[in-house]
Amino acid sequence: MITLDDNYRLEDFGLIAEIGHGNPITPKIENKTIPIPGRAGLWDFGSEIKEKQISLPVACVGEDRIILQQNLNDFVAFLCDEYGKPRDMKVVFDYEPDKFYTAKLAGQLEPERIIHLGRFALELVANDPYKYSRLYGDEVVWGSEEVTFQWHYLLGHDGDGASSGFKFTSAKTINVDVYGLAVQPVFEIEGTANNLKVTCGKYSFTLSNFTNAKWVIDFEKYIVYKNGQEQLLEGINDFYLMPGSNAVKVTGNNLNIDMKIKFRDKYN
Repeated sequence: MITLDDNYRLEDFGLIAEIGHGNPITPKIENKTIPIPGRAGLWDFGSEIKEKQISLPVACVGEDRIILQQNLNDFVAFLCDEYGKPRDMKVVFDYEPDKFYTAKLAGQLEPERIIHLGRFALELVANDPYKYSRLYGDEVVWGSEEVTFQWHYLLGHDGDGASSGFKFTSAKTINVDVYGLAVQPVFEIEGTANNLKVTCGKYSFTLSNFTNAKWVIDFEKYIVYKNGQEQLLEGINDFYLMPGSNAVKVTGNNLNIDMKIKFRDKYN
């Protein structure tokens, strides 16, 4: 049914996923509305995307009550960190092996004990409600032992796109394809340039003169590093790649850089 943290199955803890489970195809949605006296209907302030809840009915079988309890103890230890608090982990469903959620234990586990059998509902919460592609584009190659024909989202990737890198010695426009929702990428830039500017639609950022430098610009975390040192740069705000084909324009003087645009495809 599920794989946890890439390598673990419920069966590794003596657990069995029972028939039926809850995995909503959308996260919780909170509509922001307010009634206006004298106006028909409601005033719509838009919607907010909340968390996603996942519920799995689980059975635990042991040769006796002692082994049953030990299996449950081992599973709880796996779900928690060294301080006993629920920890984030990757969750991959067997029917969608190309994508993962980041989720953690959402509530108390209370098994119903029947001799050597225990049953409980495993409640997980994905506070980031989106699912993401398990691989970056540059990790997709022919002959991969991990990618199979069950992996739907990778069928359009050609393996030589943004994540595998581009070389710039003059101004040039490249195409970057996104196969899901809009994403905030990570730019990895290495080399030399004067007044480097990267533009995509209404989004852009500029780096002043640099020589033999390595930049990491993470728009999802809003962090910029130059040669491993965090930087505070003005004018670097949002940068999104939109669903479909994105024309990314790179301009500047004295260009001699390698650039990667790293992101995972993102889905509801």
